[in-house]
Amino acid sequence: MPLDYRLIAGAGLFTAIYILSRAVGKIGGAYLGGRLTKADPVVTKYLGFTLLPHSGVSLVFTGIASTTLASIDTSLVSIISGTIVAAAIINEVIAVIIAKFAFKWAGEIVE
Repeated sequence: MPLDYRLIAGAGLFTAIYILSRAVGKIGGAYLGGRLTKADPVVTKYLGFTLLPHSGVSLVFTGIASTTLASIDTSLVSIISGTIVAAAIINEVIAVIIAKFAFKWAGEIVE
């Protein structure tokens, strides 16, 4: 499916909810997992931030979901596609910077 920029722009609220929910899940899950396993406090504190960048896998799954949902309701396809594509673009710009800072704060990158 070709990329339609109107689709991305129209997914604004869903994209914001998706990005925030994903961030809370990653950061909270890493923190809770670190606490439960008695991981090093640096790992517990910063691991979630390093998990924020998106990968191409979410875009592949979006294609699968879009194909499946197309037979049910085509409006769902545009919502899901716009949301995930916009979130991937935003996360590949902003989350990569946040992850880099998290690695610096954790002492893994020394400049």
